[in-house]
Amino acid sequence: MKNKTILVTAASRGLGYGAAKALVEEGAKVIICGRSEESLKNAIASLGPNSQYFVADVSKSKDITELIDHVKQATQKLDGLFANAGGPPPGTFSDLSDEHWKSAFELTLMSSVRLTREALPLLRNSDSPSILYSTSISVKEPIQNLLLSNAMRPAVVGMMRTISDEIGPEGIRVNAICPGYVYTKRVDELLAKSREGSSSAKDAIEARIPLKRMGTPEEFGAVCAFLLSPVASYVHGALLLVDGGLYRGMM
Repeated sequence: MKNKTILVTAASRGLGYGAAKALVEEGAKVIICGRSEESLKNAIASLGPNSQYFVADVSKSKDITELIDHVKQATQKLDGLFANAGGPPPGTFSDLSDEHWKSAFELTLMSSVRLTREALPLLRNSDSPSILYSTSISVKEPIQNLLLSNAMRPAVVGMMRTISDEIGPEGIRVNAICPGYVYTKRVDELLAKSREGSSSAKDAIEARIPLKRMGTPEEFGAVCAFLLSPVASYVHGALLLVDGGLYRGMM
């Protein structure tokens, strides 16, 4: 990944940071974004000199345009885009208002649409361009109390599958990564809101996972780095689960 430049969104912590860290360790230069400048500065301090940041909220069209303008000033090409965003809030159907649905649409689906649209000209300048969408195991099997994620993330996969035909002939690979339970602050927050209580809910989830534990951002990031790298040059239009064996379906 030396001399490769990758844009990783929502990467000041959690899954995005795990991906950025793995990419830097493989020799890539990363540009990360997030909503909190303080968190981004802390992330850059840890990632080192091959990283830089830009403050942006990917749920906002204007922020994405400004982010890509910043990338254009920093480089003539992008070798990879990791389209990542924080998850929409939990809730059941009766809990969620129209505003919740609209916010989830902007955050989960339209962030991926806009990032792809804006980044494509820079990706076309690369000799090994790749786009990776961060989704969830929920695209395979709905997760209780995460209706917005269950509804919106499959739309990202539908887009990915469709544009794999449209831009694949240009040599631009697109894939989606589907994490199960990777232990991050978001997972901690979801566990804290569970009826069983954080500790009991964690134990119950891990009991269902064949590896009997949650994953780490580092493990998730390593798979992201593989999919974004030229090593995965014939992996295209794929959904790859990173879930410790939690999903039992055949397809």
